[in-house]
Amino acid sequence: MRIKKIVIIICCCFLTTGCWDRVEIDRKSFISTIGVDVGEDIDKEEEVKKLKPDEPFTDNNLKRINVTYSFPDISQLGPEKGGVAEEKSINTEAYSMEDSIAKATAKSSRAISFGHTKLLIISSDLFAYTQVIKEVMDYFQREASLNRNMLVVMADGDIEDFINYKPNMEKNIQSYIAGLIENKASGVIPVTLNDFLINLDENGNAILPWLVMEKDKNELKLSGTGVIKDFTFKDVLSSTETIDIQILRGDLKGGKKVTYKDGHPVDFQIEGIERKIKLNNSNGKLSFLIDLSIEGQIKGYYFDKNVFSKAVLDEIEKDLNKSLKEEMEQVIKTIQTKYAVDLIGIREYTQKYHPTVWKQVKNNWDEIYKNIIISVNVDTHIRRIGTVK
Repeated sequence: MRIKKIVIIICCCFLTTGCWDRVEIDRKSFISTIGVDVGEDIDKEEEVKKLKPDEPFTDNNLKRINVTYSFPDISQLGPEKGGVAEEKSINTEAYSMEDSIAKATAKSSRAISFGHTKLLIISSDLFAYTQVIKEVMDYFQREASLNRNMLVVMADGDIEDFINYKPNMEKNIQSYIAGLIENKASGVIPVTLNDFLINLDENGNAILPWLVMEKDKNELKLSGTGVIKDFTFKDVLSSTETIDIQILRGDLKGGKKVTYKDGHPVDFQIEGIERKIKLNNSNGKLSFLIDLSIEGQIKGYYFDKNVFSKAVLDEIEKDLNKSLKEEMEQVIKTIQTKYAVDLIGIREYTQKYHPTVWKQVKNNWDEIYKNIIISVNVDTHIRRIGTVK
């Protein structure tokens, strides 16, 4: 009897599995990139506010957002055609993300699928309209079919220009941007859709890689980090400041710093970072000490100079310790006073390891954070000096 039940269950599994939507793969458009920009009617917020909840014909075709969907031309794929296809795109003007998808579907002869989307590009201009960006991100929060691991970047300029850009080394923008982010020396902090939504949900603050296009050179690049405060775009951190933040967070996977000795640059390639944070709560005033232990190797100095000497290596380490300490503390002061956004994990550390202190400060954290004293101690270790005679 038991064997019969097992056989019945197995047969049921075979009979109830399969392609749930019954759409052939060659009848689908797999969206690889989504770009969201401002629409021509985005300033007509007063018209939207005047609409009553019970008013008929509210679908008045307001063009509040401009959304572009990019997808590979699967007709170029096949056993003899290679594994990467060029991109095509559909552009829509809509009053909401759901409306834009409906309009994109109406323009497509194939079913649209978002399960393989790898990149979301958001215009920096959109963050000037807090209510609209909240509506857009609410859609991304609720839509279960979207890939939560897609990368998110912020772009300076017309989103269509970025999506239609043809890189030299790749066939599509999504592969090119992913490659730039994966480049360890690029000074970019990768942000997934899931990370972005979590940060916005906590306090409306977040950071995104900053995407720019130099039209005179026909060159697209990631350069620094866009800072978002209360759902509003504030400013851009430079690539150097971005690398410093990664060091302070202890998650820099590769990068370099330079110091000068006898008028010659000494390139120090960072290969590992260990970070420790200590909290001091004296008389109700919080202060933090960030201890950074940085390992790496010398990648360049001067042909006639011998850096085998321990004394010379000790001097270089001391110079790096001092310069990096001052550089890190300047960056911390900038993000505290100019942006009032915690980008280095002080809030997270306090919540996790000092819950009693966090209960005392959480209701007024933004103001307290601006005045917290954060000191940095740097201890560099030159492990290798390269191959020399």
